[in-house]
Amino acid sequence: MKNEYLSITKVVVFIAVLGFLFSACSKEEDNTPTNNTPAQKTLNKSTLTPKKWYSQGSSVTHDFKTGGAYGASGSWSWYGTADTDTMKIVTQSGFQPVYWKFFWNTDHAMSAQRVDQGVTLDFRDTIW
Repeated sequence: MKNEYLSITKVVVFIAVLGFLFSACSKEEDNTPTNNTPAQKTLNKSTLTPKKWYSQGSSVTHDFKTGGAYGASGSWSWYGTADTDTMKIVTQSGFQPVYWKFFWNTDHAMSAQRVDQGVTLDFRDTIW
């Protein structure tokens, strides 16, 4: 009786493992981008500027203009080497610069973090 129970248990466990393996292998990966996640998380500087970017609720707005102008009287420039992901932003002429690290962007969305605050924000090119 004990041997029959062990044999039946082994068969049930074996079938369960096979079922799990088949279901895990047969599922297609869902790489469909959502509204918050771009298909590829890369930084494309050519579509980041010139453009106005809004955080959710528009509490933070970046207004990158051509020629390194920012907002009404500020400036922006890439900080460091040519392949840097950090931007030096002077929000108004005479103000101290702030530094933003950019993680990724698409034509209509981006993710960035003010370096001294350590909080990552998502931005859109329309108010949201």
